Amino acid sequence: MKLRGSLSGTTARLGLAAVTLAGALACATVVPATAAPERIQGCGWNESRGGERAYYEHCATNTNVWIQVTRFPRSNYHRCVGPGRTNLDFDATGAWYDSGYRGGLCSHPGDTGP
Repeated sequence: MKLRGSLSGTTARLGLAAVTLAGALACATVVPATAAPERIQGCGWNESRGGERAYYEHCATNTNVWIQVTRFPRSNYHRCVGPGRTNLDFDATGAWYDSGYRGGLCSHPGDTGP
């Protein structure tokens, strides 16, 4: 005597799940192994890589701001930066927006302060 009912229903559901999973995997996009990873520019501090100098990326489009730049072995300083990329000193080890320095906003990119 063959049993029907829950066993055959369970088997059917498992079979349907397997077919669904196989279909989903077949439709998945595959990135070739030779594709170069996309470079993502981050706002703020970006450390030097591959011979490129460290830089600060100011992502706002309508303000100039004061950043604090840390350097080693020289002393730290503040610098006014405008929108976009600002290359930093060869010995820069960090940089961040400093809202507490002169109110955070500045007028002339390139200006520096203590």
